[in-house]
Amino acid sequence: MSNITNSQKSEKQAVKARLGAIGENLVVAQLMQHGWDAFNANCSIKNYKSIDIICLDSSSSESKDRWWKPQTALIQVKTSVEKNITTGFTLKEALDKDYLWKMVKGPYVFVSAEKDKNTDTYSFRYFIVPRSLFVKLLYEAHNYYVNVIHKNDHLVLSAPACFSVSWLEGNNEFSPRNKTVFGNPITETCEDKWSNIWKD
Repeated sequence: MSNITNSQKSEKQAVKARLGAIGENLVVAQLMQHGWDAFNANCSIKNYKSIDIICLDSSSSESKDRWWKPQTALIQVKTSVEKNITTGFTLKEALDKDYLWKMVKGPYVFVSAEKDKNTDTYSFRYFIVPRSLFVKLLYEAHNYYVNVIHKNDHLVLSAPACFSVSWLEGNNEFSPRNKTVFGNPITETCEDKWSNIWKD
């Protein structure tokens, strides 16, 4: 019985890893379609820390002083079929603003995947969140979750911190069951807002 469980677990992890790789490659293709150069950082170092994709805009310089250096975005990609997408941070980390500002290197692209049961293929939606909005949303949502909703509970703070797809659409309600607002800094949808790649 244990072997079957381990086998199923391994298969699930393999499917998740494959979907993650698909998401990263689709984001690279989207970036290139916008006229930017992009490559996957995980091609040389598996699971490169804090960065999945490096994107360059050769038509725009990093600064006036560094006119020869193209503008660069260090992108993290998170892909999921779930309505709540993991961010790569724990609840404890999400409550530490200084830690977040240090660890978040650039924008995030959340790829929401939906599987068609008839064709066994996926359709994808892309939500592009600038670095500062990502940090603010991560902190505000999980501060509300830990210190308001569950203030009298003993939560396991090593649990993963997630984003609801509805928050990325600009929804300020915490969840369908909890209609109270939590202060979502994303006030309009981030879907297909590829220019957000270049915002802080």
